Amino acid sequence: MNMIPSLCRVSVLFTGLLLLALPARADSLAGRSSDLSPSPAVTNSQGHTTHTITINYNADANPQWSYTISPANDAKKARVKRNDTILWQCGSGDWKVFFKGPTPLEDASGGALAQVGAGAGVSAGGAVAPKVKKGDVFTYGVSLLLPGASAPVVDDPQIIIED
Repeated sequence: MNMIPSLCRVSVLFTGLLLLALPARADSLAGRSSDLSPSPAVTNSQGHTTHTITINYNADANPQWSYTISPANDAKKARVKRNDTILWQCGSGDWKVFFKGPTPLEDASGGALAQVGAGAGVSAGGAVAPKVKKGDVFTYGVSLLLPGASAPVVDDPQIIIED
């Protein structure tokens, strides 16, 4: 007889946990893209743009590396502005972007963001720092660990700051 109120409490607790978990699951999938097609240009209320760079690697192609960027731009020499956001994504395997010197990116607390990375199909990146100057050029490396590989493949694109 005491068991029915206990079961009701467990049922309410389970339902509450389930409802709390749904938004968390949606957040974890927000950065995923099933086809990795370029995202449309996104501009925030301050007029800053989110640039999404898609990394592609094909060992059988020449060249092996290719990049696309949204909004349209030269993805190997991406032109961005202060306070814009840059996101990278790659569907080929676990990837990492690392700056080979100073970084133009900062994290949410304003600290330097020297590298970002994620698994296949997941986006990651950061905001372009307001302290960078027009004409600054930042070279970064892309490291990609293909499924089943023991060593990553690497490439070296650039970020160029515009006014």
